[in-house]
Amino acid sequence: MKLLEKWRGLSAGVKASAAYFFAGVVSLGMGYITTPVFTNMLSPEEFGQASAFLTWVQVLGIIAMFCLSYGVFNNGMVEHPDDRNGYTYSMLILSNLITLAFSAVLLLLYPVLKDLLKMDLRLVLLMCGLFLVQPAFNLWQTWQRYEYRYKAVIFFSLLLAIAAPAVSIIAVCAAPEGERLYPRLFGMELTMIAIYAGFHLYLGIRNRFRVKTEYWKAAVLFNLPLIPHYLSTYLLSGSDKLMIEHLVGDAAVAYYSVAHTTAAVVLVVWTAVNSSLLPYTYEKCKTEDFSAIDRFTRPILLLFGICCTALIMFAPEVVRIVSNEHYMEAVSVIPPIIGGLFFQVQYYIYANILYYYKKPAGVMAGSVTATVLNLVLNYVFIRKYGYAAAGYTTLISYIVQAVIDCAVMRRAVGRDIYNMKQILYMSVGMTVISLTGGFLYGMPAVRYGILLVMVALAVVFRKRIAGIISTVRKS
Repeated sequence: MKLLEKWRGLSAGVKASAAYFFAGVVSLGMGYITTPVFTNMLSPEEFGQASAFLTWVQVLGIIAMFCLSYGVFNNGMVEHPDDRNGYTYSMLILSNLITLAFSAVLLLLYPVLKDLLKMDLRLVLLMCGLFLVQPAFNLWQTWQRYEYRYKAVIFFSLLLAIAAPAVSIIAVCAAPEGERLYPRLFGMELTMIAIYAGFHLYLGIRNRFRVKTEYWKAAVLFNLPLIPHYLSTYLLSGSDKLMIEHLVGDAAVAYYSVAHTTAAVVLVVWTAVNSSLLPYTYEKCKTEDFSAIDRFTRPILLLFGICCTALIMFAPEVVRIVSNEHYMEAVSVIPPIIGGLFFQVQYYIYANILYYYKKPAGVMAGSVTATVLNLVLNYVFIRKYGYAAAGYTTLISYIVQAVIDCAVMRRAVGRDIYNMKQILYMSVGMTVISLTGGFLYGMPAVRYGILLVMVALAVVFRKRIAGIISTVRKS
């Protein structure tokens, strides 16, 4: 009862963050549960091909769906508080029109792009079908999160996290060995398409299928300069797999994907918090209460860094859980990937400010520069040192992006929003840990000793940690 009373006494933002965190943990947990299933049921080549296809879906989806559920949509929530139904459905139809145009061009150029994409026409059509309906769920989810309405979001997020891989596993089990790639992909993607289509119909009925085209011009003008940025942002993390596929092979993609899946567990912490951090940042920017933004954000970044360090120490054990001994060679690339993720999340704390002040073009400088650098470094060092080099090139690229994003934010606002000295200390510490952590994997006693020290420090400084959590709750 006391726990229930405490829950009722929390602010809407804290409740939303906690609920999204729980859903994220369950969703990620499903990914960890299914990864060993797929690594054992698919050959490394099939697992690598599936990972490459999902990467292409993410990359091409940025252009095909036009990312209308991102920053521009949050601005629309602020600017049209009395017509959020109409704005949401209008953005959905705009996204669909862009998707249809993109799909027509893609199918027309397919004979030329076939060798680059490495997928047959069936997979291309599957991908285009997903692009048509996925924005419905993305827009609805962003709308609900903006208003801290988390119950329905949690339910459908969990439904997708459980149903899609479950159908995929059943389809894979029914397929003969060596012919399991298509059951793996179609089983999962068709399940998601069915659920997304339901949201498409729901949004249409809710707004009586009325479209306000007057919203389109502002949305296109806002998002158009951001598409290269969004594309660069994903290519910065996703191009590794595509380049490894072309420069090394499908099996190498599988090894790198297992390493990336292991490292990405820490992102659930940031993703859950950022869903509430974004509207909080917008509200505080309205009143120019920048110190509140700093008090809210820095402790979260510190705790995220601690989670990154713990995962680096436990990486060999986690890989054994999510795969099998065949993939243990991927452990060595996990520390730099995690280090890169620490700098990747810094993008959000700077970009949230820039989006509020409607400076989307400024965000592109860091992402485009870092992506071009990453592509060049990958081309040079993957060819020379293999897929493991991609982890280190990505770490370097994310550091460059964080530095540029911080400078752009400072120039746009005219002042520092955050205590940059403390963020610098955290960044240097995380870089050292990510570059040296791999040397400890042959010394389990040392790794466990470090973790025990971390636990002891947490106990010693428990009051200070509780104070940080209290500050976040109050914020």
